[in-house]
Amino acid sequence: MSDVREIIVEICHLLAARNFTTATGGNVSVRLPDGTCWVTPTRLHKARVRVNDLVRVDAACRVVEGARSASSETLMHLAMYRARPEIAAVIHAHAPYATGFAQAHRPIDTAASSEAYFILGAQVPLIPYARPGTPELAETVGAAMLPCQKAYLMANHGVLTWGDDLWDAYDILDTLELCSQSLLVSHLLGGAVPLPAEELAWLGSMH
Repeated sequence: MSDVREIIVEICHLLAARNFTTATGGNVSVRLPDGTCWVTPTRLHKARVRVNDLVRVDAACRVVEGARSASSETLMHLAMYRARPEIAAVIHAHAPYATGFAQAHRPIDTAASSEAYFILGAQVPLIPYARPGTPELAETVGAAMLPCQKAYLMANHGVLTWGDDLWDAYDILDTLELCSQSLLVSHLLGGAVPLPAEELAWLGSMH
């Protein structure tokens, strides 16, 4: 079984390779059984992150392992973990298409895509803006967490996904970004056509 730190590094490199975040922006974390979390360090390009760069923090945001400083948004990750005990991993990214919806303050309606509706839910909600890296942001994000809702837009900032494990969180992010891209294309073609209500009900019943 892979060390969870190796998976974090792999995800960081994917985020960089796919332009899902800015150079040193975004952050990734995984909650461990003892309540501590591995998080990505601050001010390091995601393409350059290695296992030894990761930082382990406790629930009070104290560093318990690692030589670097933890991400400036570690408080936000910890707030998410406190809000929903089922959250095992978190990705904060700046995927350009989904972030475009966040900058426009436009929640994403998934009703035109069976896959997006099934994976992301009926709507990807918009979390109100708060200054990055602040306790206010952590409080705002923590309060916005909903059961079974794994994808969120952050107004004027970026996106958040969480999962049962880190790959789950990444798959949600991948779906969110591709859904956002296709919605933009459908808008250019006259607008997305939603699925019939009975089809959406059937998709919803599959969970």
